Amino acid sequence: MAQKKVIAVIFGGRSVEHDVSVLTGLQFLEALDPGQYDGLPIYVDPLGQWWTGDALTKRAHYPLKSDKHKDLRQVMLDLATPATGRPQLVSFTKGMMGEKRTVIPFDLMVPAIHGSNGEDGSLQGLLEFADIPFAGCRSLGAAATMDKVFAKSVARTGGIQVLPELALNRPLRGTFLDPETLEGQLKSAFGAVTYPYIVKPCNLGSSVGVGKADDMDGLIAALMSAFRLDSRVLIEPFVANLTEYNIAVRRGGDGTILTSAIERPLREAELLDFKNKYLAGGEPGGPKLDTGPSEGMASLNRELNPTELTDAQESFIRDSASRMFDLLSLGGSVRVDFLSNSETGELWLNEVNTIPGSFAYFLWEAAATPTSFLELTSAIIEEGFRLSADRLGSTDSGLGGATIFKGKD
Repeated sequence: MAQKKVIAVIFGGRSVEHDVSVLTGLQFLEALDPGQYDGLPIYVDPLGQWWTGDALTKRAHYPLKSDKHKDLRQVMLDLATPATGRPQLVSFTKGMMGEKRTVIPFDLMVPAIHGSNGEDGSLQGLLEFADIPFAGCRSLGAAATMDKVFAKSVARTGGIQVLPELALNRPLRGTFLDPETLEGQLKSAFGAVTYPYIVKPCNLGSSVGVGKADDMDGLIAALMSAFRLDSRVLIEPFVANLTEYNIAVRRGGDGTILTSAIERPLREAELLDFKNKYLAGGEPGGPKLDTGPSEGMASLNRELNPTELTDAQESFIRDSASRMFDLLSLGGSVRVDFLSNSETGELWLNEVNTIPGSFAYFLWEAAATPTSFLELTSAIIEEGFRLSADRLGSTDSGLGGATIFKGKD
């Protein structure tokens, strides 16, 4: 019988989306095929410290307090390829004979960190540097999609309709936004299109920091709030009669791009913000964990495969999502979000999420060819092994004729 692979799932992180990431990471661990894989939880706390231990799998233990869970071990990632060829975590404990070094081997890492310092290509780049197999998008695709301005430029190049935008950098320390200058920038970017506008951070997801502005005072207030979260902020026209549609995309084992069911999130507020997505039915800091009402994006009220979509609209959503996936060479289970004016039927690509909440498993379960969460996790893992193996050839400088320093006898 083949030995089971150890799959390290890393979640949490130094991000405003820390709590959402905890839910997503634990969901992935719970959905692993126990006949093929053993899960290894890695929690990154808000200070950037890495931890592992069985206590991490219990949702009721969050917010985590390491002094209450004696089995927790602080670990570091070994960036040097060990002699066994397997990646590993390293921990150090103090004993009577001095410091003891312990290694924890694994076979592949699954990034489940949302937003900055995890979904933006930084973690993926670290893993590529260390030649550690990992699942999901590579560093280029992760970084490209996290930057909303760049992602929209790629969409335009690919002939995909997106809203116009005005990108602003955070004012220098000691300076302020000038209403007159801002008014000129709005006219230059949007012409006759005026208030209301939507303000959003350029490099965050989960609708964190998104606000609506009905006048200049409201716009400056929304911008200053967003600048607390990101150094670059987008302004876009508000879509009247707003309806949102989301779809997940991934690549099958034969290389074919697959799309999931389409969802129309249901919301009570004018905007589908973080509270509507992740705190529906729950209270911030409350028990949205073991027995609480929230399961991240999986708990969102939604209509699956909405019947109001015309064939042309559905084709636009599926074709645009597939094209973005291909243009940016993405991997894993990616969710692509769209905005629509329900009165005119117009559609615009909104953003691409390379590590969506709950890995968008609920959209795959409702696809034309249903895929269970267990099947999805297995597909993501096996694709990760393939993508990691295909990345580079030998790094021996001798094979490339680039040797300068010769060995001495």
